[in-house]
Amino acid sequence: MASGVTLAQEEKTTINFGHNGTWFNPNTSGQGFFIDVIPSRQEIVASWFTFNISGTGQRWFTAQGTFEDNRAELTLLETTGGVLNDPTPVATTEVGTLTFEFQNCTNGTASFNIPGEGLAGAMSIIKLVPDVVCNNFANGSLIVRD
Repeated sequence: MASGVTLAQEEKTTINFGHNGTWFNPNTSGQGFFIDVIPSRQEIVASWFTFNISGTGQRWFTAQGTFEDNRAELTLLETTGGVLNDPTPVATTEVGTLTFEFQNCTNGTASFNIPGEGLAGAMSIIKLVPDVVCNNFANGSLIVRD
């Protein structure tokens, strides 16, 4: 290392409106997350579309919880019993936790724990359509007033 050279560490980005959108792991085709951030309540609502571990069907999860700085801890709910275009109510059951940790405006990690099924893991995620909104909130050049 050269003398007198300091490497700047990337500052973590506080979760903001700019994190809204579609997030996914490019290595796992056909699955991902829709994320909606509500900064005034420090809350995130997310949908996770994925597949059964056996590969025999799809799974639909929703999650809701609070965030602080760059980390959100959410309650994970599974929705079952739905039929296309049918008004019959679906069943929603709490199954575990989902945690998002964002390294910046375009990269993050999603960690899940579904204890009743012995499933837990983590995956890197990226934002499908990056924009400047997140960075503008992060650097203070864009402010939303209540």
